[in-house]
Amino acid sequence: MPDFGYFLSCEEHSLAELVDQARMAEQAGFDSLWISDHYHPWNDRQGSSPFVWTVIGALSQAVSLPVETAVTCPLVRTHPAVIAQAAATSAAQLGGRFRLGVGTGEALNEHILGTPWPEASVRLEMLEEALQIIRQLSDSVPCGDDPDTHTEALSAFVEAGFDTVYVNQIGKDQQGFFDFYRTKILPELRG
Repeated sequence: MPDFGYFLSCEEHSLAELVDQARMAEQAGFDSLWISDHYHPWNDRQGSSPFVWTVIGALSQAVSLPVETAVTCPLVRTHPAVIAQAAATSAAQLGGRFRLGVGTGEALNEHILGTPWPEASVRLEMLEEALQIIRQLSDSVPCGDDPDTHTEALSAFVEAGFDTVYVNQIGKDQQGFFDFYRTKILPELRG
């Protein structure tokens, strides 16, 4: 049986309306949410176009459905590094229920700065480069549960002479995080 997703059209509705629609979609039994990333509405009558990453943050607090951008364009309007950070934040907010959908965009939403709009073949090359940046940044963020990875990541700061190094736990298992650092990481760094 296929999954059925509900499409949230950012270019047509306000943030509050999108959250209400998401709640109704979940109550109606939809399996997922797809959300557009538009800078402008398609026409003047639509009149809304909230920032998709803010809407995703609101959705993370309102529904339990997976959310996917359909699609975001990491080429001209928004740098791929910003998209990588926004996607990582969304994934953390949604507890792994986020998927990043990307594409080459269209002039209405991406050609907002007055720069020349590249041909499709050029945009495809730009998208490939953007995906390399996103993958590189995304792969370097989490440490996981391997003590050696944590120790290596933090040792760089200690060796650089930082007097204080702060770490943060993403997730619900705060006690597990503190136990892990107390028994595995801090003794290695201090030893």
